[in-house]
Amino acid sequence: MAMWRTGLTLAALAAGLLGLGRLTPGPPNLRVPAQGESQPIQAVSGAASAVGHEYRQDDFPAIAVSPDGSVWVAWLSFDGQRDDIGLRQFRGGRWGNLQWVPATSGDSWAPQLGIDSRNQVWVVWAEQREGNWDVFARPYDPATHQWGSLQRLSDHALPDTNPCLASDGTGQLVVAWQGFRGRFSQIFVSRLVEGRWTPALQLTNAPANHWNPAVAVGADGTTWVAYDSYRSGSYDVFVQCLRGGAPEGPPIAVATTPLFEARPSVAVDTVGRLWVAWESGPPHWGKDQGYVTRQRYVDRPEGSGAPLAGQREPQIACWRNGRWEAPVQPLREAFPQRAVYRPQVISDGQGSVWVIAKPRIDVKVADGARGYWEYWITRYEGERWRAAEPLPSSKGRLSSKASAATDSQGDLWVAWETDNRREGFYHRPIRQQVYAMRLAKPARTEQLRLKPLELHAQAPPPAHPNEDEDVARLRSYVAEVRGRKLRIVRGDFHRHTELSWDGGGRNDGSLEDFYRYMLDAANMDFGASTDHQGGAWPYWWWYSQKMADMYHVPGVFVPFFGYERSVIFPHGHRNVFFVNRAEARVTPFHLRTGVKNFLLPLGPQGDEPGVGTGDVVENDTKLLYETLRGKDAVVIPHTSATRMGTDWRDNDPYLEPVVEIFQGCRTNYERVDAPLAAHPDRDAAHIKRAGYFPQGMVSNAWAKGYKLGIIASSDHGSTHLSYAMVYTDDFSRKGILAAIRQRHTYGATDNILLDVRMGQYFMGDEFRLERPEPLRVKITGTREIARVVVIKDNGVVYSTEPRTRQVEFTFRDTGDVQGRHFYYVRVEQVDGMLAWSSPFFVNYSK
Repeated sequence: MAMWRTGLTLAALAAGLLGLGRLTPGPPNLRVPAQGESQPIQAVSGAASAVGHEYRQDDFPAIAVSPDGSVWVAWLSFDGQRDDIGLRQFRGGRWGNLQWVPATSGDSWAPQLGIDSRNQVWVVWAEQREGNWDVFARPYDPATHQWGSLQRLSDHALPDTNPCLASDGTGQLVVAWQGFRGRFSQIFVSRLVEGRWTPALQLTNAPANHWNPAVAVGADGTTWVAYDSYRSGSYDVFVQCLRGGAPEGPPIAVATTPLFEARPSVAVDTVGRLWVAWESGPPHWGKDQGYVTRQRYVDRPEGSGAPLAGQREPQIACWRNGRWEAPVQPLREAFPQRAVYRPQVISDGQGSVWVIAKPRIDVKVADGARGYWEYWITRYEGERWRAAEPLPSSKGRLSSKASAATDSQGDLWVAWETDNRREGFYHRPIRQQVYAMRLAKPARTEQLRLKPLELHAQAPPPAHPNEDEDVARLRSYVAEVRGRKLRIVRGDFHRHTELSWDGGGRNDGSLEDFYRYMLDAANMDFGASTDHQGGAWPYWWWYSQKMADMYHVPGVFVPFFGYERSVIFPHGHRNVFFVNRAEARVTPFHLRTGVKNFLLPLGPQGDEPGVGTGDVVENDTKLLYETLRGKDAVVIPHTSATRMGTDWRDNDPYLEPVVEIFQGCRTNYERVDAPLAAHPDRDAAHIKRAGYFPQGMVSNAWAKGYKLGIIASSDHGSTHLSYAMVYTDDFSRKGILAAIRQRHTYGATDNILLDVRMGQYFMGDEFRLERPEPLRVKITGTREIARVVVIKDNGVVYSTEPRTRQVEFTFRDTGDVQGRHFYYVRVEQVDGMLAWSSPFFVNYSK
């Protein structure tokens, strides 16, 4: 991509040293800067200040400028056990002391800042109280040094989160947020009127999820609220105009192509034009893709799915004279990177706009590629964008955003977060800090050149044209089992995000992407993000648990507290899940003495493995079981016939009741000759990366007498290709995990309905019989069923090839039925999609 440079550099725009300490020269990223210590921009003059707490983990900053010229920064501060919200003022050329927003200790989220007409500082945030998330606000009067009373902006039984606040600069404040009502999340707004917040006004009501509101207020009081919506089956961006606190006309479509168009930001410039920026990605976000689709082992259109992260382009549009226009030079050309996320547009007070975005920076190292996101900033100058430059000390994860405000002098103030990851091991966080910086007023630009906005995109046909009907059929199905009415809930118990060090989110995306995927693209009922060791950092484990509560929508979606514990063959990787957050703890690896990687002085990886290891004591898995006994927890082994697998030396029948038999990221681990199992010749390249240990096939665990039920899940990268199906009459964390312990589960690679019984017993049951009972099978596929087999003790005892979508048959075993046996059913569709029932474990009387 051809790049250009013009005008002053960002460093030249930086306004003086704002740090409390002196500038310390030296190579960047070799150590964590001390509190208040300045860091140079590309080793030239200009600095940012670390404005947070001395030793806590600080995140999610917000910044606002007061009419008296002072600057305020608020942020989320984690002390190892809870969140608080911190506040600090810049006045008279120096930063003041730290203050705490009262009564915010616990679970808090996304603090926002605004200054009212009386120069009061308003902090708005989301917080979990008594098991539910709501939006709160509280004012601080700097003249009297007093906090005003707490005000609650939402009061509903379902979660209200992701607030965003804006001001017109004269004291008018408006906050928008995202709140679940019924099955879907909607967008709400409230205004500050004479010191009180108005009742919440619901802006959206379509039967779809609406996300990430952004708000801006013009000088004439007009309010603009932007958001993205999944109502068309892909994410589209809209804005709603409000005048006098009431919506004016219907929402205005900004970007409604088949592409992924999400996370808008908004600003109103000095001449009243509305600007909207958003990120754009490929079509069919989160749909079918994984190893077996890439290798064309199944009948899926090429390119039918896009990963949760990957390629992104920043887009921007300007609403002028009733139509959308765009800069003559595309915004993406200001950034040299291929993947640029979360563009945030800010009015510069001089008739133009700044954009801050988060490019993905990939770095090749000896053991592969690592990477990070970093804040870069650019400005539109007449007819072209200034070449974007990075903000100092801004390397970190994807799932946060900067905050900016313009003061009365036209200077731009910016606040952002960093986790101070270092060169050499860029996936590893070190210290979470909040920085702030002032950029001097830019020269007024010539009149901006704009052209009509043109957004055109085509998408290949969807791989699942009838998916809504397939999902509805599963959700409405009722299996009556011994007087209980069981329903199917669909889930994915193995997904990674940017918090896993091995991928760092390059294709897996952020925690928010995980929840967007589960609620929208996959339309799941339950699931868990299972980052290695919970992110291998206490703050990230806390962040994951908090998000699991934030997106817990009873009756709609049930997130679990989970992580992946990755001990390589022969011990095996296992995912660990908890019902109760108070019991959710990451069990450390029990390393052997003298492991070279972790001797002092420490290397760049730190004191513990961040992903996986084989350097553990022999009884490491048994120690894991010991740690979990007495807790409402479940352990699920996966990828069992690879380097990440096991020779089945360990099993706890209560804690480890099911196995992940298929993984969308890789293959089937049922047995060596099963459909979609890895083949030493055909899959040689895959096996070279993942390893091949056939002793880890699940058939060997069954042969040893292990009573393992079946699920399927995704792992890294793959989406929409692996389902953990659970039959339960209790759609809660406790009820779902109890059903998994009963092995009332099946695994599938599509929305296949499978119901298998033997007499009065349901798949997964263990029981005694005097003589064989009929095995009854009911199947509804998403395509025609090519083959169904009944497997007894790892051998096929019955096979049928119906070539219909609906299949029902009965099978009675006429062979040897003395002693112990197990039976299960495998379904094969014409397109290669599979489903496996959990086995029956039968003890026949002699």
